[in-house]
Parts: sequence; C-alpha cells; structure tokens
Amino acid sequence: MMLITNSIRMLAEKGFVEFPNLFKNHGLKLNINDVAFKIGSFEVRWYGLLISFVVLLSIFLGMRSCKKYNIDPNDLLDYRIFALPAAIIGLRVYYVAFNFSQYKDNLLSVFYFWEGGLAIYGGIIGAVIAIFIVSKVKKQKFLHIVDFLIGYVALGQAVGRWGNFFNQEAFGGPTTLPWGMTGDKIALFVRSQGWDIGTLVHPTFLYESLWCFIVFTAIMLYRRSKFYKSDGECLALYMIMYGFERMLVEGLRTDSLYIGKTGIRVSQLLSAILVIVGIALFIDLKVRYRKAVYEGTIGEGAEVDTGFGKARELMDGVENADAENGGDIDAGSAVSIAAEGADVADAVDEVEAAETADAEAEDPDDAEKQSETDA
Repeated sequence: MMLITNSIRMLAEKGFVEFPNLFKNHGLKLNINDVAFKIGSFEVRWYGLLISFVVLLSIFLGMRSCKKYNIDPNDLLDYRIFALPAAIIGLRVYYVAFNFSQYKDNLLSVFYFWEGGLAIYGGIIGAVIAIFIVSKVKKQKFLHIVDFLIGYVALGQAVGRWGNFFNQEAFGGPTTLPWGMTGDKIALFVRSQGWDIGTLVHPTFLYESLWCFIVFTAIMLYRRSKFYKSDGECLALYMIMYGFERMLVEGLRTDSLYIGKTGIRVSQLLSAILVIVGIALFIDLKVRYRKAVYEGTIGEGAEVDTGFGKARELMDGVENADAENGGDIDAGSAVSIAAEGADVADAVDEVEAAETADAEAEDPDDAEKQSETDA
C-alpha cells in the first residue's frame, strides 16, 4: 500500500503528457513520472518494470508452446539466459558507437547505461549473436531457434516502447495531426529548438509500439499456418515488416543517430538493408522448398509428390521413435507407421507401374526384354 501511495504522490508531483486535440479537442492529459516507486533511495523506473514484465511474459508464452516446435524447455531457458545480457550489452555498444563524441571525454560514462542511451537494433544484434553461438554449442539449427524466438522480440519491442512514453523520449518532429502530443519535457525540447510554444510532436513511440504488436501477431499466426514451410521464414517476415516500419518512422524522430557527420540516419539505412535482405531470404527459402518438393526430398504440401519424400519422412520418424523408446516401438505406433508405409509403398508401386506402361507404349519389345531380365 505504501508503494502505491508513493507512486501516486510522485505522479502528481512530477511530469505530464498531453494529447490536447483528442476527443473533439477535449484532450487527454496524464500525470506521469519515469520513476514508478522508490525503495529507500533506490528508484524503480517504469522502463525497467516494463522490460522485466515482457521478458517474463515471453518466457511464459515460449515455455507453453516450445514443445510443439520440437524445442526443449531447458534449451529455451539457456538461450534466454545468454541472449538477455548480450542484448543489454548490444543496446549500449550500438548507441555509444554512433554517438562516441558524447563519451570520449569521460570513457567511464560509457558504462552509465542507467542514464539513458540505448539502441534497440544493438540489442537485437547482440541477442542474435548469442543465440547463434549457443545453437552451435548445442549443435541445433540456428534458424529454427530464431524463428521461434523472433515473434517474442517483436512483443518485447511493443511493450518496451511504452518506457519511452514515461521517459518522454523517442518522439518525433512537429505535427498537426489529432494525436499530436506534448509534455513538460517535450515542451523544454520544443523551446530549445526555437519552435512555437505549444507545438505538438509525433508520438513515434506509439507508432512503433502498435506496429510491433501487429508484427508479433502476424508472426504468431504465420508460424501456425499452412504457408509456413521452412525455418527462417518468420525471421524474414520480421525483417521485412519491422524494417519497413522503422525506415519510415525513423525519418520522423528527433533523436536519430547519424553516420559520422553525414545526414544519413543509421537506423533508417539499417532498416532499408533489413527489408531488402528479408525479401531475398524469404524468396530464397520458398524457392528452395519448391525445389525440394519437385525433387522429392520432401513431400509435405507438395503439388508433385512421388512418394519418396514421404517415405523418407516415415523412415526418419521410425528411427527417431525407435531411439526414443530404447529400440522398442509400441504396438499402436507400429500399426500406424505400417499403415502409412503401406500407403507410400502403394504410391511408389503406382508410379513404377505408370513408368513401365509409358515404356511399353514407346517400345513394346524393349519393355518385354526388360521384364524378362527382371524376372
């Protein structure tokens, strides 16, 4: 109860964010504070609370569905244990690398990450590197793991952006749109830029949050759909969707990082590259899948399936089931596998019979001689 009371008191004392043109110009004004509550002199900030919440939520959601995608829950925890610190390091390194002039006179300030200065792309890069290393150590398929986790990355971004709301940061330039926003910190920035008093700005944190919720939903639906065929497709979908949005929204922001003294925004350029690479990756995966179907190395969802792809899948399934059961497959599984195998055998016989019939139609004498040889 004391924490709630202190939080309410701090909200009343410090800060506000306002959307004056909403609801037929009646507006919406909210008292906010970047500090959620204090324990003695220790401050717990909303940004940290939101990130902690979404990490726990992602772990919960991932643990519930990982077995459906042939991922061991213990392995999932291992990936998160290494990915989280790598993401935090990446967040800071990326920001400092493109804003080094701010830290060159006091290198120790590089480690003062609680003072702000984090970049989401750096966090994603750091996490992906950690996942890649762990997947190699565990001898697991990197794209399969990333495909499973990438949706939760989008969820984390969607929730985490609300930390920018409480901090009054990551907003855009002037706008006359109905959802234009202002606030006590935003008003100070407006005056520092020489803009008119009362200028409203784009709530770019909100744009990205809403879009990331859409990306998260799209990836979750896609990986459950019949269109999902190959590992890496969800990653490619994320690269395309998030890259496209960030490329546009980054152009509205007032706090972008730039490449040296050029006017090129780092995140805008990286987003454009992500979109191009994502499209290329998605097309490549689809082409590889169709080629594998055509060649019969896989049979799932194939328009042209000779039965060999399915036979290979069944053989792999029998070997895996046999290994998991210590070499003994139960009667029910054996009957099921035998039934499927019989269907495949019939399909193969039909194909061979059709090929023989074609050969007889082309050259009856050669077909007769071949039959005698086979006999």
